[in-house]
Amino acid sequence: MAPRIGPIDQAAIDGETRRIFDDAERRGAPNSTLLRILARHPKGLHAFYDGWQDTFYAGNVPHTLKELMRVRMARLRNCGY
Repeated sequence: MAPRIGPIDQAAIDGETRRIFDDAERRGAPNSTLLRILARHPKGLHAFYDGWQDTFYAGNVPHTLKELMRVRMARLRNCGY
């Protein structure tokens, strides 16, 4: 299913947004299409990405356990993750 809101044009992004896209591409998450859609509202993109970073790459729970939890949640919801 195609997104209802199209991704932002790459030519319309600033350096900070480019850094977020590059970091997500390097790590393989979060989904690049989601980020390109969120980039239509820069404050929303930054709030989402900052929360993602805090949730998945910081804290006391090991990253591998967090990843297993993501996979389990996706399977419970029949998501193709």
